[in-house]
Formats: sequence, C-alpha cells, structure tokens
Amino acid sequence: MKLKLPNKLNYTVEQILRKAGYLYIFDNISQQGSFVRELAGERYPRFHMYVKESPEKIIFDLHLDQSVTRYKGQSAHNADYASAQVKAELIRIAHIVDSRKI
Repeated sequence: MKLKLPNKLNYTVEQILRKAGYLYIFDNISQQGSFVRELAGERYPRFHMYVKESPEKIIFDLHLDQSVTRYKGQSAHNADYASAQVKAELIRIAHIVDSRKI
C-alpha cells in the first residue's frame, strides 16, 4: 500500500521514519535499501517500507512481512500489502508528518 506526499517537507524521509520507529536496512541480495519496524521484538513480523523520492513527491510503499520465505533464486515472501494493519500504519506515519513534531 502506498502513501504519496508532496515533497515540500522541512525534514528528510529518514527523520520521518526514525520518528515512526523505523530502521534503515540494506539487502545485499537485492542491493536495495529500505526501512523496517519490528512488531514483536523479533525479526518477523515487521513493517517493511520502500521509499521513492522525486523533487515533486515522496512515495512510501509499505507492506507487512509475516515471515521470511526467500529461497535461492526467488524473491517472493509471505507479506500483506493491503491489510487493515498496513493501512493503519500508513495513517500513523501521515499523522507524524502532519504533526510537524519531528
């Protein structure tokens, strides 16, 4: 699920996500950076977010990883992309941005 915001913020994506409890990770297999927030003090389940930033907009692309299921040669995993929990998390992040208390 995606949250799109105009890129007119006075703070960085990293500051927003740090305030929301996310950590930056780098996946050596996919060679991509992303952000995660653990839910139960364990590696899974966790919110997993990719961010695309352009001069006009910022797109937060969020899903909920339930467990790791990556096998050699595959990138698929067990995740929720449009659940109520994912939607609620994007709303929480939007409130953090709106509160300007970063």
